[in-house]
Amino acid sequence: MNASTKSDSALASPIDALFYPLSNIEFMTQKWPEQFNVTHGNNALLTELINDPDFTSIERLVNARSENDLRADYTRTNLPSQFGITPQQAIDLYHEGCTIYARRLLNDVSVKWCKELDKTFGLVPGTAQINAFASQAGPGLPWHWDAQEIFIVQVSGKKRWHVAANEAVKWPTKGGRAGSDYPPEVAMQLTNPEQPIEEPSEFETIDLEPGSVMFLPRGYWHRTENIDESMHLVLQVNLLNWRDVFGYLLNNVPMFYGEEWRKPSQSLSPDKLFTSGLQEFQACCSQLNELATPQGLMKMMQAYASERK
Repeated sequence: MNASTKSDSALASPIDALFYPLSNIEFMTQKWPEQFNVTHGNNALLTELINDPDFTSIERLVNARSENDLRADYTRTNLPSQFGITPQQAIDLYHEGCTIYARRLLNDVSVKWCKELDKTFGLVPGTAQINAFASQAGPGLPWHWDAQEIFIVQVSGKKRWHVAANEAVKWPTKGGRAGSDYPPEVAMQLTNPEQPIEEPSEFETIDLEPGSVMFLPRGYWHRTENIDESMHLVLQVNLLNWRDVFGYLLNNVPMFYGEEWRKPSQSLSPDKLFTSGLQEFQACCSQLNELATPQGLMKMMQAYASERK
């Protein structure tokens, strides 16, 4: 039985609805994690998610269990976004025309789906998260990219997306927009850091309706328009990379807070840098070998996972 003919009841996990009509294996081998994909399949596969009562109105959304991290984006004006707003402020700003962003939803259906996302994509437990955007009909967010792998699930209304591959940066670790004013962390990742980042001149336009699912690889350009009053979910996967791991090591592993790491070094001076300084640097790097064992790596990942739960 192939993926296009299997019954809905044969789905092994609710996450399979994100790939339909591809099977899990087909999606992982053909698309994941860098090929854009969109499907307008049978939204019955997503009923549990898109019909959850918390996603039926702006009032229910902003009062749903979450990290209480609400943001209002002024998509009709040039005013800066408002962060940390209250549910009532979010409702009022929504009716004034703002797009409301609810980060890391913790209602029952979101927690269930996040666990399935972690399991399906082999993530450290607690890595995946679900966010939501609610908008009135009208303009959406301008061109930008995100630094995560994301699935867009349209809950209600019609939303128009303009999307394009990113030629400016591959696998970015920070989100970004067009222009020349970007932080050093972004500049070091650009294909051509001497040139300003330009919005894509060629792009694909896609209308998402309830039950539509779109996979945006990390760094993929996108901007939006709301044809109707709209709500969509962002299922954020957050694949780890070695840069993440080493950043975590330096800030969280006890070894790197040892006396020999904290002691001021007289070898970090210009006249000693390539003699005793180099020797000390090599000695520090050699300590990484203590972690480069199955036991060391497992211990580190367990600690990392416990912080994310």
